Amino acid sequence: MKRRDLLKGVIASTAAAGLASAQEIELNGPVGGPFSLPTTTFQKGQQHHLPAKAFTEPLQIPPVALPTRVGRFEDLHGKPVFGNQDPLPLGDSFHGIAKEWAETPMHWQAYGCVRSTDPMANWQDKREHFGKIEHYLGEPPVENWSGFKPKCYKIPIVETYAKLHPDAEHPARLYSYAGMVPGPTIKMRLGEPVVVRFENHLEAETSVHLHGGHSPSHSDGFPVFYVLQGKSRDYFYPNILPLFQDADGEYVPDVGESQSTMWYHDHAMDATAYNVSKGLAGFALCYSEPELKLIHDRVLPGYGPHSCIDPSGMRYTASEDVSESDLTALEDPEKPGFYHPSKEPYRNPFDIPLVLQDKVIDQRTGQIAYDLTSHDGYLGDTFLVNGVAWPKLKVRNRKYRFRILDGSNARVFRLRLMTADDFEQANKNGIGAVGRNLTNDAQPTANDSVPTDAGSDDAGSDDADSGDFGIDYDRCSLPYLRIGKDSWLWSKAVQKKSIVLAMANRADIVIDFDAIAGGLQPGESKEFILVNTMPQFDGRGPKPKLEDGGDPRVLPVPFDVQGDGQQIPKTPLVELNRPIGLMKFVVCHAPPGTAPDDPAGDCDASIEHGTPLVQHREIPDSEVSAVREFIFERGKGAWKINGRFYDPFIANASPRIDSTEEWILRNGGGGWWHPIHIHLESHQLISYEKDFEADEVVDRADPPGPNLVLGGTGEIPDIIGQMDPVEAHGLHDTQVLGPNTVARIRIRTRTWNGPFVFHCHNLEHEDMRMMFNFETVAAPDHDPNIAPDARTHGNDLTFQGSREQQHQYVGELEWEYSPIPKTPVEDAGQDQIPPRDPTE
Repeated sequence: MKRRDLLKGVIASTAAAGLASAQEIELNGPVGGPFSLPTTTFQKGQQHHLPAKAFTEPLQIPPVALPTRVGRFEDLHGKPVFGNQDPLPLGDSFHGIAKEWAETPMHWQAYGCVRSTDPMANWQDKREHFGKIEHYLGEPPVENWSGFKPKCYKIPIVETYAKLHPDAEHPARLYSYAGMVPGPTIKMRLGEPVVVRFENHLEAETSVHLHGGHSPSHSDGFPVFYVLQGKSRDYFYPNILPLFQDADGEYVPDVGESQSTMWYHDHAMDATAYNVSKGLAGFALCYSEPELKLIHDRVLPGYGPHSCIDPSGMRYTASEDVSESDLTALEDPEKPGFYHPSKEPYRNPFDIPLVLQDKVIDQRTGQIAYDLTSHDGYLGDTFLVNGVAWPKLKVRNRKYRFRILDGSNARVFRLRLMTADDFEQANKNGIGAVGRNLTNDAQPTANDSVPTDAGSDDAGSDDADSGDFGIDYDRCSLPYLRIGKDSWLWSKAVQKKSIVLAMANRADIVIDFDAIAGGLQPGESKEFILVNTMPQFDGRGPKPKLEDGGDPRVLPVPFDVQGDGQQIPKTPLVELNRPIGLMKFVVCHAPPGTAPDDPAGDCDASIEHGTPLVQHREIPDSEVSAVREFIFERGKGAWKINGRFYDPFIANASPRIDSTEEWILRNGGGGWWHPIHIHLESHQLISYEKDFEADEVVDRADPPGPNLVLGGTGEIPDIIGQMDPVEAHGLHDTQVLGPNTVARIRIRTRTWNGPFVFHCHNLEHEDMRMMFNFETVAAPDHDPNIAPDARTHGNDLTFQGSREQQHQYVGELEWEYSPIPKTPVEDAGQDQIPPRDPTE
């Protein structure tokens, strides 16, 4: 049995045994196993139902991690910098640190770098040759590589307990970063290197991926670059911008690639879905010079210049140091290891990260019910925001920024904002009832789209009563501004009334609570509900359940299509008749400048529809050096790309470093939704094609496959013109493939050697092999159509230094194990077949 199979068997048996014991079921258990019990089953027809205690618990905002040390390279390299309880020097963890921390790759000579055997000389050389970024205040430019002194953090990966459902009697057993779910927020700045020592105290191996980051392969969370049980890995995040050649042929930082909202989560092979469902996720926010300029000038919500200060950040060349006592003065005495909220970097009470998740919670035991044998996609009927089920948040009547992450395994959201009164009516009687006086004498008719079987658990009724309610929802939905997607700000702000958010996508939005609260007076408050209106009943993706079972391919693209009257029909996204409440906002009267903590000159943000934000460089046709096609499809009970299951040891594509490629991402049919996440860099959407003819084929036993999706009876129309142009031309790290669609994207592959991966971010699909490797190759004469025999081994990406014993630090386990133990049999333990007596 393979080690991975053994692990999954142990996890599954432990989960089932623990659940059975807690529930005190009979020895033989229920006929269908523990996941056939009503309390451990996803109630697909009752997702809009709210417990009596909904919207009573306050939203939890994750604290910000405090660094253990801040200093120059020579102050940190090879030194114990991760706290008094950890004597291991930086880089000496079991899994080591990326080579790029102390070495200079050969291909960086193109940037002007000079390789040296002296790590400190290499560090200074990289500072000189990775370009500079214009400072947001006009001060001397910031070096792209370590313009600021590096920071070191230590985050343990541990079990913890938390109550996940208001009606549950017991807390759930969770996996966590630093004992909290979600994990602590890490705040970084472009030009500020960060090293995070993740130390694994779980019984399962992990791997940490900084989603949206531009990181070395060793630190990118490659699926088998593990943090093994009881071990640690030093993750190096340089926080640099990739370089491009300007008109003069000089390599300069690509400022349009400045990240903003990233997140980190588990990425261990075959176990990502389970580990993330148990809690392994957290935010990583990055502050760039362009974004700090917007905050400083009060374009974005915040305290203006006061929200641009990092009390622990310092220019690399500054003569003064950040001492241990300085860090202690910033620490929250009630939460050691974290900043005090009033002293954290870029302090901004009007910039709040929100992670949306859904889980099945067994209310009898309080535990998460997760079936490891199901690979379609995990859905739940308990909706959590920042780890709290149906929370509430008190806000002031001013503009707030919310960085919203879909951290679910398989759920797609359509987010709207409603008044609490409208939500209550719609949730009880259907969206058609909003604004109507429904009394016993004036009940709604069938034309009012109000279901009459609200108590049923049947998926064919209640929540399944969905349709084209867009007009009704737009009438009562409140506007807000969207300012970004995934890790990047958009080129300008766009007013929206709804957002489609798929797994791993982020939506950066600004809500003007003063405007929607309508002239709030002192002592008054108004309430609003963030809702989900997307009908989804299984891991296949959003769809309504019609009387006859319906066509699972009725939602073709992740946005409303207005149609052109010819090739492209009008195709609105279907929405639930009864919205699902997620969280409540309670708006209180406290205008800018009236609270005790408001600084002098405090005023509201000026952002509005059309406000310019961050500009990006588009990828022209002339830059593309290769074109590849990848088909994402189901096969043999699992998930494949181009007919192959994931193999962690080969390279499925091998782009040249500092080149550009066009990738055709094709949904292989069956009505499944696949959000495709590509590591290493952002990508740009060039076209989004849709085969509407395939949608008309309704045969659930034999859904349309690649042959039909590849063209049907005619050309597939490109519907990118139906998208908002700001979104269409923005940057992405996760591209959603709706049923029977084809996305053409362009991606630059810069800076780092591979391997990296791309995969479906329906986490159950990812674990069941819908993932490929791509190996970025430095050789300028490399043919991108030829893959290496094998991808680069993790040990080749790990800094070994000048030690006599090479591979002292394990970047990756061996690919193959010797069938014969390397130690004598008598030292191999008791689980051996006893030797046969030679006399017998």
